[in-house]
Amino acid sequence: MSIQATHFVFREAKNIRELEALFRLRYQGYINSGCASLVHQNGQGLEFDAYDWNSFHLGLFQQGNFGSHPIGYARLVQTTPSAMAGMVSQLATRFKDLEIPAPPSPDAPLPFMANCPNVGGINGLFETLKRKDARLVEGSRFVFSPDIRSAGYARFAFEAATAKAFFRYDFDFAFLAVHPRHAPFYGQYGFKEVVNGEENDYLGLKASVLALENGKIDARRAARIESMGKAASQSGAIYLFPDNKQVFSPTLAAMAA
Repeated sequence: MSIQATHFVFREAKNIRELEALFRLRYQGYINSGCASLVHQNGQGLEFDAYDWNSFHLGLFQQGNFGSHPIGYARLVQTTPSAMAGMVSQLATRFKDLEIPAPPSPDAPLPFMANCPNVGGINGLFETLKRKDARLVEGSRFVFSPDIRSAGYARFAFEAATAKAFFRYDFDFAFLAVHPRHAPFYGQYGFKEVVNGEENDYLGLKASVLALENGKIDARRAARIESMGKAASQSGAIYLFPDNKQVFSPTLAAMAA
């Protein structure tokens, strides 16, 4: 039974078919944007990078009686292979003409560390985190289907990814590399700039590197994200119901609607 005629859910890809759909959405989103230089254009309509095996691949899916359709994508990159690495390898074997990248360098366990030459200034932060055995994650490759970019779902997807990072996967420290003009949006949630985007080159683009410690989400946003996190820890999925945007798990009342 469908929970309701149309609702949205943010979760991991469940199978190879969903993972391929998300990779294709990611590829098209970047090729048709100002960040096209960050992907390798090819005739297959998707690509792999070195960090995909270390990532949790998450989708924003529109669901209902018609089935499930991905409309957004994000990945959370950790410093070691993720539980989804096997699925990524299975997908890669279907595209033998695509170049399969080598694993990340030990000196650049997260994407921004490989792509930004000016991150040396935060080496002290990394040494501190290393001594604490902190679990690190980078949110990366946020993409939405063109027909829903202005529909207001980007904020929900970002909040859901943050909730998953801290409450489902229990990371200690999260990083983002974003265009400097977008940094104030993430600052609303407590992210702090650790690399000046106006002075930082990210493969020919400008990028601010932002960081947020678990437990230090801005107080104005914390309750909502913690509610999302509770849903993520219970079922792995975070729901968005058009009629009640404050409920993030299916309820008996919602199922009866």
